[in-house]
Amino acid sequence: MGARYLTDMAAVLAAAGLTVTEQDGWQTRARSSGGFDGDRPWCIMWHHAASAPGASAESVANYASYGSDVAPVCNLVLGRDGAVIVCAAGATNTNGKGNALPMSRGVVPVDSMNSHAIGIEAVNTGVGEAWPAVQIDAYFRINNALTDAYGLVPTDLSSHAAYAPGRKIDPATAAAVQGAWHPGAINTSGTWSVSDMRAEALARWATPPLPQGDDMQVRLLVLTDSDAQFIAETTTDGQALYVTWAGPGSPAVDQAVAAHRAAAHTKGQTFEQDGDIAGLFNCALLGDLPYGDSRHQWTGAEFWRWLP
Repeated sequence: MGARYLTDMAAVLAAAGLTVTEQDGWQTRARSSGGFDGDRPWCIMWHHAASAPGASAESVANYASYGSDVAPVCNLVLGRDGAVIVCAAGATNTNGKGNALPMSRGVVPVDSMNSHAIGIEAVNTGVGEAWPAVQIDAYFRINNALTDAYGLVPTDLSSHAAYAPGRKIDPATAAAVQGAWHPGAINTSGTWSVSDMRAEALARWATPPLPQGDDMQVRLLVLTDSDAQFIAETTTDGQALYVTWAGPGSPAVDQAVAAHRAAAHTKGQTFEQDGDIAGLFNCALLGDLPYGDSRHQWTGAEFWRWLP
């Protein structure tokens, strides 16, 4: 029986600015295998609930925890308005059978995602109902808050369809997604591209506000032995942990760097920090390898782990 129950999950989501409702008994609710084992969960699993048109988030959550013959069906229910209902702190029956999938902590074995993932059911029919921008924004905020809280990286996510292709189509449909982000569709059902989901989660992680706590901050790591700089999440003593290549040269990157610099300035924090290639060996690189560097040919071996 797994011993780890994510009883801080409601607090984690509330701290990320989400509206959170806690279902009675969620802190001890789990499938028959109990909580998570070891360092699990390893993945955030994205679903649509295939709910009826007009169904409320409360009705979906009640079915997930009480009405289904395989309850609990999920850890979280995400409403159309971006509010979240927390249903279960342990492992749930949200995923069923599926492929082995690689994540940053290892490969989730075949048919084992239920015991390795936090499952989110978003209220949507999945057959063309609009996905409001506020719901999409909340989905990414949930993903990145949970991966940060539990020591994962933003790309430790999967769609249900990527885990169980041919059996599941969620999330869908891509054409119904509203707002600035527009995922590609991978099939005639309009299933979202998991590559697009991961890229967007990473992009939103790469330009966050500075952490509010005393232990971490965001810095610009400027290398002295290459033509590259990185947005880095660092400890207060300057040890970089996660880095994302930040040019130089792209107007979008320059804008993000400027926003980080301004945020650091308002907190009286150091922003620019010199570094070198050797100092990246203990870092995880999220996203693209640097390119166009006249002084160094990047291969990915410079980093502890590369998560493209």
